[in-house]
Amino acid sequence: MTVNALLEELPGEPAQFGLFDDVRHLAHGRTKLLLEGYKFDPERKLPLYLFNLQASDGSYVGQYHFTPGTPDLVGDTGNSGGHVDPPYRNRGHSKAAVKALAALARRHGMKNFIITCGMDNDAARHALAQVGKELALPHPTLHFFEIPAE
Repeated sequence: MTVNALLEELPGEPAQFGLFDDVRHLAHGRTKLLLEGYKFDPERKLPLYLFNLQASDGSYVGQYHFTPGTPDLVGDTGNSGGHVDPPYRNRGHSKAAVKALAALARRHGMKNFIITCGMDNDAARHALAQVGKELALPHPTLHFFEIPAE
């Protein structure tokens, strides 16, 4: 299931929710995050950006989302998650995507953001540990990392 399946359409214009309406793609190196759209997480009541991850050859290799806030710390820190499809893991896509998202977090005035990865995704955990700090938060299925927006 993709992140998109859990979301609703944004009920209004992006600017009404503190989202930038001029973000079409983000890039780091040859990996791009292409904006699929602006969505709304009804459970957490937060707006978010939804990106498709594209490799340098144009292949779709995954999906990431970025929320400029969290339910408890809106505006203070961001939240992100996503995935790289298994055949494309261990090629630097996660690390590049996170670095591109750091630029978006910076633009939102954040000093850092939190990103998660599944307990079973060793490739993502390794990539995230290279760009951020793993947080000791107890969770049965996720690892949490604090990523600097520098």
